[in-house]
Amino acid sequence: MARSRQGGSSDRHRRGDPPTETTTRRRKSQFRGIPVVPGVAIGPARLKFRQTQVLSDRTIEAAEVAREYDRLGEAVRRSKEQLLADRAKVQHEIGEVEAMIFDAHIAILEDQGFLKKIKLQIQKELKPVEVVVATVVENYYRTISMVKDEHIRERAADIRDVGRRLLDNLALLLAPAETAALDNASQGGTTDIIFARELLPSDLVTIERRHCQGVVCEIGSDRGHAAVMLRAMNMPCVMGVEGLGDALEDGDLLIIDGSTGTIYVNPRAEILESYEKTKLEFEHYRSVLQGEVELPAVTTDGHEVTLLANVSKNAEMDLASLYRVDGVGLYRSEFHLMASSTYPTENEQFEIYRDALRRMPGKPVTFRTMDIGADKRLPYVKIADDAHVLGRRSIRLLAELEEYQLIQLRAMLRASAFGQMRLMFPFITSLEDIRLAKRLVRTARRDLEQMGTAFDADLPIGMMVEIPAAALSLDKYVREVSFFSVGTNDLTQYVCAADRNHPDVAPWYKGHNPGMLYLLKHIVDTAKAHNADLTICGEMAGDPFYTLFLLGIGADKLSMAAPQVPLVKKIIRSVNLTGAQNLARRALQLTSTGQIRESFATSVEQILGRDLGGWRRSEAD
Repeated sequence: MARSRQGGSSDRHRRGDPPTETTTRRRKSQFRGIPVVPGVAIGPARLKFRQTQVLSDRTIEAAEVAREYDRLGEAVRRSKEQLLADRAKVQHEIGEVEAMIFDAHIAILEDQGFLKKIKLQIQKELKPVEVVVATVVENYYRTISMVKDEHIRERAADIRDVGRRLLDNLALLLAPAETAALDNASQGGTTDIIFARELLPSDLVTIERRHCQGVVCEIGSDRGHAAVMLRAMNMPCVMGVEGLGDALEDGDLLIIDGSTGTIYVNPRAEILESYEKTKLEFEHYRSVLQGEVELPAVTTDGHEVTLLANVSKNAEMDLASLYRVDGVGLYRSEFHLMASSTYPTENEQFEIYRDALRRMPGKPVTFRTMDIGADKRLPYVKIADDAHVLGRRSIRLLAELEEYQLIQLRAMLRASAFGQMRLMFPFITSLEDIRLAKRLVRTARRDLEQMGTAFDADLPIGMMVEIPAAALSLDKYVREVSFFSVGTNDLTQYVCAADRNHPDVAPWYKGHNPGMLYLLKHIVDTAKAHNADLTICGEMAGDPFYTLFLLGIGADKLSMAAPQVPLVKKIIRSVNLTGAQNLARRALQLTSTGQIRESFATSVEQILGRDLGGWRRSEAD
């Protein structure tokens, strides 16, 4: 028999017997995972395991193939109906941005390539539709999960979610009464903490917010669609907690610390008392922090700071608007290119970029041209290069991607007539690179002029500063571009010679390395000396750990993920510029990352009036 590995549970997990004093003492009581949604939740565990479907791997007759096709078609129809209902429910209870997650699920069900693959495999292998769906989905899941780019990996959970829904509906066609009984049994109590091996967006639709105060998963990350929905629900969550399922029983008392990723099982009285107090403080703090959204980002002595958003797709533009950002400092255009099975046409890209501008009326939107290479690949283009971070990327791939880049540039230029677009090129190492990029723009402009197509003739063109060679000679570029954006993620890994995605060297990847701080100061000073427009982008811009330092060295434009805006704004509104300048001056005199870490963390904690927990840097970070 073949099994669909959609989840599982031991008898002990399903018993629901209260833990005895002896078993409580023996079991591990503290676990660590990935913090996804900050906050504290305290309550009994409810184990949400899906029952493993037992799939018959019998060989069917050729005459049965048509029947299996019909069953697949009916399961797809029911799945689409359910997804539309789930979308409407999420839109009403959470928001439109989160509801758009289900559009991706519907698109998978409408993907003729996906359905054709299932049908061909049924016909070729003469296996029941359930077995083929489970196999095809799992193969897709494993393939996508191995891709290094985090934005592509996010789609793996979507594929598995759709596959699981199809299997559920196929099972329902055979035994509707049993399936309904299982669904009814999944409802929980009033103050539960849900534990699951993996939680997918469709699971979250079934959760009544008033019946659940926190979520813990053995599998998952802080970037998947389930994480996006949980953040919108403000539900404390920790994912990637290995081994917790083997140590947990229904009814165990759990504490979720969503700021540090710590889970306590049946905690001691003094730990419980401490976290009950922290929970009250955090709820008060969150209510105060949310009030920052509508307020201007101005220091106590009147210094204004521009806060921008980083986005990868148009759905995130709406989220950015909710946080009242001053515009978009980074629109990662490669997401749409990598998510498609073929290169999008010029018209398709034009509509995407125009729509993005219309979602941010009256505010600047900075589009980064395709940053392809290393771990970001176009599935339909073979590039003869390895995936090393020092390999060929972006402008270095002109020989292979020139026509693709011209199509994108024409689409962006056409969209520039519909809003305040700014165009930015990544991975610039030399003046020759940026001049080559500008020649591409001129070629695209001539193409549009010959066709009589409107575009912004004064479109600002800028560059990312993410390679030390460009950062150290920034003054040479001020006549070539209209603005700069510092990509702190790549710049840090090149300054520290540490691939940020490689676990063996990750301890050397530190934004608070003294050399990195000196280089940032040099970049800001150079930009100000030439009156150049400069934005700090990347993880450092949205991390409150660095906010005071960046203010102190003179950075007045920061671009970050939209949900990071309230905390950064809170810090900005709590300090005066002189104090930030003093902190930056002291940090530049310190000689070790440990000293700098302690200085930054202590200053921020004093401002916020609470222990930052997950924000505090340890030497291992």
